Formats: sequence, structure tokens, C-alpha cells
Amino acid sequence: MTELYPEPPHLTIAVWVASGDEVAFGQACDIAVEFGCTPSGVVELAPRGRPFAMLQDLADRSTVELTGAEFESAVHGGDPVSRPLKAGYHAKGTVIVEHLHGTEAEAHPVAVSVSAGALGLPEELWKSKDRKAAYKLAAWATDVLREPTARTGAVYGSIAVEETLPTPSALRAGHAISSLPFLSASLPSTVVHKFQTAFNQTKPVNWTHGTFFPGWHPFANGAPSEINRGALATASTTLGNALQRRTHEL
Repeated sequence: MTELYPEPPHLTIAVWVASGDEVAFGQACDIAVEFGCTPSGVVELAPRGRPFAMLQDLADRSTVELTGAEFESAVHGGDPVSRPLKAGYHAKGTVIVEHLHGTEAEAHPVAVSVSAGALGLPEELWKSKDRKAAYKLAAWATDVLREPTARTGAVYGSIAVEETLPTPSALRAGHAISSLPFLSASLPSTVVHKFQTAFNQTKPVNWTHGTFFPGWHPFANGAPSEINRGALATASTTLGNALQRRTHEL
């Protein structure tokens, strides 16, 4: 259904919240509306109490179209029988709030996903209008990411084109975070230092609840944005290990 599938390639603005993903999902829906998205009324649901890694694991999930009040109740967890998996919005194209891939034992990343537009094209193919559109979408996506990092208690997050946000176990297994990560101020300084090494040619942006590393120049306001990919892989593993230790300490 097109109401739940933006035109590819996809730009994904995602956060991981240690306390769980259902409240964060509703908050992401609120943020989508605040940033100009209009609810389509279409939502994908699944019975409560069913752990999953990928949405496809839930064979009994269903897509329904709801009225305004019903839609708002569903996306904010008001249905005692079903939980929301995806919610559809419109803003010059399809926008969705969704649960990303995870594991049955971890909270799932929650994302706002849109068409990447010019950001999904090689920069050497950009014309003047493409560059303008790319920088405009980059600014919008950065503002959107900033909001859930402040409201949800997100531990980390990212903006990415055709990449998912790895869960802590995926980070430990060697899956690197994207070149546009956010780190919460609550993380150990050793983790932050690893990311500073990876982004030593990039000027980090300090937000109220953490730091954003704009490792791609459309997001860096013209500042240098080179990345040490090997150091980013190491930093990502360090982040995953730190989150595992934190879980064991709780």
C-alpha cells in the first residue's frame, strides 16, 4: 500500500530507546505532525504480545484505514488488543513512522522515513535544483532527529539513506552506524571519544541531550565532513558493548 511505502530510495531518521519502543512510536507520530505531515489514517497493526525481529515475522499483521480519532488512539497505543507497527502520513509524498528491524529480545529502533529524493542520487548527478532540494531535506531531517532525541530519552540515533539503525546486538556484531549519528550525553565518555576519532574532520553539533555528528556535507552546513570508516566501525562496536554493560548493571 503506497500510504505505507515512500518512494525509494528511503531516508530514515531513527532513534533507539532503551526503555522500549511503543511510547517512542507515538512520540515520533506527534513529531511527524509537528513537522508538517498530515495523517493518512492508514496504520499497520499486529496483536499485542508477539515478539518479532522483522515485521514480516508477524504473519497476522493487518493494514487498516481509521478515522482521525481512531488513528490517533492506535498510534499512541490506545488499542488494548493491537499495537502499531507503521503509521502513514503525507507531506509532498508518503511519510511513515515505523519500527525498524531488531531482535525479539531488544527494543526496536523507531523511525520517520521519507523518500530520499536528491539525497538518494550520486552528488555528481545533482543539478542546481537537486542540490537545493537535497540541502533543504537534510535540514528538515536534522530538525526531525533532534526532536525525538530530546523527548524519548534516546540513547543513540541516526539519519541514513537505505540503511537501518542497528540495535545494540547488531552494533556488537560489527554493523556500523551511519555517517550521521546522534549520541546521548548519558553515554560513557569512552564511547564519545571513539566517535570523535571517527569524525575528527567533522564539526560535531551539540544538542540539549547529546551530540550529532554530521558526516555528510549536506548536513554539515558547508563544514568539513570526512569520516574514518574503520574508526566508525570500532566506535559502533564500542557503543554496542557499552550498552550491553549498562543492561547488565540495571
